[in-house]
Amino acid sequence: MTFDDDIEAALALACEELKMTRDEAIRVFIREWLESYGYLPVHDLDEGSDTEGSA
Repeated sequence: MTFDDDIEAALALACEELKMTRDEAIRVFIREWLESYGYLPVHDLDEGSDTEGSA
């Protein structure tokens, strides 16, 4: 899947900053968008998860 040049540039920058592959980042962004608009239930993090405290 390809996007407009400005979106591709922003995606590449986000991937670099988040230390994710392009596919991982797209999956995360789509999941978060779907959750925020109510199309998916919100995924609650466990208290002992690896991401605790990194909001």
